[in-house]
Amino acid sequence: MAENIAALQAMLGELADAVVVAFRGATTALLDGRARVADRVIAGDPELDDLRARIEALATETITIFAPVGPDMRILVSAIQSAHELERMGDLAQHVAEIAQRRAPEPAVPSVAHDLFRDFSAQAIAMVAKSAQVLRTRNVVLALELEQDDDRVDALHRELFALMFGEQWTCGIPAAVDVTLLARFYERIADHAVALSERTVYEVTGRHPESLQL
Repeated sequence: MAENIAALQAMLGELADAVVVAFRGATTALLDGRARVADRVIAGDPELDDLRARIEALATETITIFAPVGPDMRILVSAIQSAHELERMGDLAQHVAEIAQRRAPEPAVPSVAHDLFRDFSAQAIAMVAKSAQVLRTRNVVLALELEQDDDRVDALHRELFALMFGEQWTCGIPAAVDVTLLARFYERIADHAVALSERTVYEVTGRHPESLQL
């Protein structure tokens, strides 16, 4: 069983790293109007789906054969749940890339919102990268930091909406719809990063994050 668990952890790390790459690529395509980068992100999504399926199959097979209990069971169940979180994160990267693809060669985000959206997306991507690190290292302290990181993403999300409803916004309704969707995608990716880290905390400690005093 130990070999299967080690293989699962390696596969989860691979999937997490691939999601980070996908979201960085999607963001580059979005802000710089780079259609080929968007194409690569979209074309790569089936590989993420396949890796998630392989993780779920191995974890399920291991549970069926070895009937684990305690920490080993938590690891295996967490692997299935984490793979699902990561796949959803990959789907969100694909959605961002699709909007970038439709608007290329022009950036999908209007110039008036470009700097704010760059900060917003950078913060969300940093959370994805941190959640991938948590998954690899099982660092509980690092995992608990993501709640505060998410507060910063939420604050930037509110700033974007304030901009769109303010006098500076002269870009029209279609651009506002795009930015609203994109902001929602990045906010959701941050939520998935938090959820992924919360699962890791429970896997390591057997306790829910809110019960820990670190």
